[in-house]
Amino acid sequence: MYWGLIIVIILAGFWLHNRYSSESQDFPPLETDPNDPLVLEAIALAKASLDEFRALFLRYPNDAFVKLGFESDGGVVEHLGAHVEGIKGDEVSVFLVTPPITHTGKMAHNYVCQIDDIEDWQITDNAGNIYGGFIQRAMFTIAEREGIALPPELKAMQNKYID
Repeated sequence: MYWGLIIVIILAGFWLHNRYSSESQDFPPLETDPNDPLVLEAIALAKASLDEFRALFLRYPNDAFVKLGFESDGGVVEHLGAHVEGIKGDEVSVFLVTPPITHTGKMAHNYVCQIDDIEDWQITDNAGNIYGGFIQRAMFTIAEREGIALPPELKAMQNKYID
């Protein structure tokens, strides 16, 4: 029985590692200018709708994702992707999917940020509809503007966003 429990714990550990620390994107990111007006507008829309994010998280807590601004110990601001684990007041508990690159200090995947650190948010409901995702939507528009055809999988995802 003792060895069976150890095996279950190890298998659960592998599953959690693959679920949260492996790359969640199937497609490489589109290279964009961070000062592109569409990107800046997307960030402003995301920040202006943080109350909606909180309300939707209460309804659909299982599939919430954020992009957050993080200043590394070297003073570099990075934009990290994270799964939301919980919200308590202005603190958001997340599991970092993209850990910082320029940070030299020790940092766990579990992290607590402030709600104001969120640059974008995305929540998927039980029917597969996607709320938020303002930067992703801006990327779709930028790709179209630049004449880049979206792969079929992203084209299908594009139709799932709800205003």
